[in-house]
Amino acid sequence: MIIPPAQILGLHRGLDSTSRTNRTGRFLSGWQTTHPFSGRYLDGTQSLPRELSTLENYSFLSDSAALTDSITAFHTGTDGVAYPGDGVYVSSGSSPLLLGFFLALREMGVEEVCYVPPVYYTCYYFCGALGIPMHRVGDGLLHDENTELELPERRSALILCDPIWVFGTTVHPRQIERIAEWQRRTGSFVLVDGTFQYARWDRSSRAEPTARLEQDLTFRIVCPTKSLAVHGTRFAYLLLPPEFRESIRYACANSTGATGAANEHFALRIMEVMRSEESNDALVEHIQRERERLLATGVIRSEAALPEAGYYTFAVLDQAALKDAIVMDQRFFGIEGFADHVRVNLLHPGWTQP
Repeated sequence: MIIPPAQILGLHRGLDSTSRTNRTGRFLSGWQTTHPFSGRYLDGTQSLPRELSTLENYSFLSDSAALTDSITAFHTGTDGVAYPGDGVYVSSGSSPLLLGFFLALREMGVEEVCYVPPVYYTCYYFCGALGIPMHRVGDGLLHDENTELELPERRSALILCDPIWVFGTTVHPRQIERIAEWQRRTGSFVLVDGTFQYARWDRSSRAEPTARLEQDLTFRIVCPTKSLAVHGTRFAYLLLPPEFRESIRYACANSTGATGAANEHFALRIMEVMRSEESNDALVEHIQRERERLLATGVIRSEAALPEAGYYTFAVLDQAALKDAIVMDQRFFGIEGFADHVRVNLLHPGWTQP
């Protein structure tokens, strides 16, 4: 049975309380991570290279020309796509960008949102609070070429996740082609929740195929702090059609306020790492080794799909691993057909280290 958004939100609200108050349970499906490269990735950020007088003023990540230039250079080099400076909006995390998108939707003349699960539960929360109808347009997963989408033949907005972070899989290229064709046919917008992008396990190409969606109709959330798994720094950005930047900026700025000089300092270093020749190769290789170790030791018994990006997999765990564990099953993501599977964080700090 498909679980409705209201019930999904209830599950997440309960989980939020449990994960914060249960000090003995190991949150194997959670978001905290550990790895040996954080010191390298944040090297040089121990002190702020600014005059103290500059800290007297409010600071917004979106106003940093140096940061915007670094972001546009990254996408030109990685995706082969040129984004203008006003086609980037930077904020302190991805949730304000989601809220800004939904607040700006009606200015775009869009009254509904279509989605393909799983999507981040905050989408349900924001749309419900703002009274924006959400329509599920597919029951399968987009890593499957044959999953059918019932997209409306009118101007609308579609939300999708790539990678499909719960499974660690990526949207099939043919699905991206179909969605781009729908954009061209109907003038519809697409919001790509790409918060786990640029951590593909196949390092032969670091480009993200969603960059091939119609640029003047596509919004892409990118979160480099997840690409490097350094979550204590707050930095994400939205690639967007320039004509809608002010609508997004005003909505986001009113929800976050100033984003702080320290965040800009960290963000500049993070983009320096992402643009380097090595980028996050060491982390991606480490994630794969951790998965192989958990498989070899029998902690992971089987997986719903072969992961290929990020640091999650949807898997059946050994009963011993589940003892006293806090986990998220298919109900939390609005999907079905995966009994006994749970989201597994391959970088969870509680795994027994070799």
